[in-house]
Parts: sequence; structure tokens; C-alpha cells
Amino acid sequence: MLLATLLIDYPILRETLSHTSDVTVTWEQSDLTEDGDHQLLVWVDGDEFAAFDAALEADPTVTAPVRVVEFDERRLYQLELTPEGHRSSVYPLVIEEGGVLQEVTATSEGWRFRVAFPSDEALERFYAFFVEQDLEVELRKLYEKGESVGGAGTRSEFGMTEYQHEALVAAVDAGYLDIPRSCSLAELGDRLGISPNATSERFRRGVKTLIENTVYPADQSS
Repeated sequence: MLLATLLIDYPILRETLSHTSDVTVTWEQSDLTEDGDHQLLVWVDGDEFAAFDAALEADPTVTAPVRVVEFDERRLYQLELTPEGHRSSVYPLVIEEGGVLQEVTATSEGWRFRVAFPSDEALERFYAFFVEQDLEVELRKLYEKGESVGGAGTRSEFGMTEYQHEALVAAVDAGYLDIPRSCSLAELGDRLGISPNATSERFRRGVKTLIENTVYPADQSS
């Protein structure tokens, strides 16, 4: 299982958030109705509710806002995506890929997604969704979580997962590290059965983990 944190210039509520500098939106839940409508619940924290509500009414990505719960500086809203918002929504892709949204927040600076993915390929398709729409997306954190003892997610003596260990061994066997190289990234990916982008990510994570657990100084303060 891959746990990824991404910063995204996501269109949904972008217009509303651009009018509020001190508001944080936290996604709570999404539901797809039988008619294909996309409803979502979001918590809104801050002290600019008047500006937020006014901007919300004119936002092209949402409609039919309903305040479900109200506190002094915190409100729960139910929103429905407009056709424009539905086209921009990545939620159907997350469901299709078997991903799990662990934490999703937004401010005037953009959206922060923390998502668990079942594979490198699922993460790659999630990332590509935004690239294909010419949206800015930045992968900030990524690590693999072990799935079970003896499974492909377990760690080796150097802290690498078996997937990472497999990638490094395959790189040596195929000549990817030779000078000059006798194997391309695409050919290495074919050996592993994954895309070149996924191969590059897995290889670099494996090398980084190997270095940190072997030659990298254990105590950086000295």
C-alpha cells in the first residue's frame, strides 16, 4: 500500500476559496447518487463565513449549499457538484482505483490530498488525471506501508520493501546501472511489469532507502 501526500491546484471550490484567506475546508464524505450526482460533506473552519457563503453562491463547481451543523468557528456544509465540478472531480477515479482518501483539506493556496493507493500504477493514474487537465500537482510525500508478514510490502534488512529490492536487483541484472547503460528505463519496467514512471519512482525510493540505512550517517548532529 502506498501512502501519498499531494498538493493540487484543484478546481472545486477554487473560486470560493480565492475570496477567503482565513478559511480551511476539510472533506468529510462523498456520495454518488443513482442519478449520477456527486454530493459531498465538508467542514469549514475560520471566521470569514459571510465572505465564504457569498462566494459559494457564485462558485461554478458547486450548487445547492446547505448548512448541516453550525458552531462559532466551524460549520458542516452539504454541497452538490455542478456538471463543471463533476467533470473536475477525481473522486470517481479514486473509487475505481481502489484508493482511500485519508485526509483532504483546502485553503486559498490549494488542496492537500493524503491518499492510500493499492499500487504504483494507481498513484500514477491519479497523478496523470491532473496533468491531463493542465492542473498543477506536486507529490510532497510518498512511502510504502507493509501489508503483511511475508508479503510484497515487508521490509528487508536495509529497510526496503520487497518491491524496491526487486527493482534494484533487476536494475543490476539488466544492466541499467552499467556504463554505458545496456538497458533503458522502459525495458526495466517491462521486466518488472510496470510503467516507466512507476519504475523510476520505485527505483529511486529503493536507492534512497538503501543509502539512508547503510552509508548515510546515522547521527547528523555530530
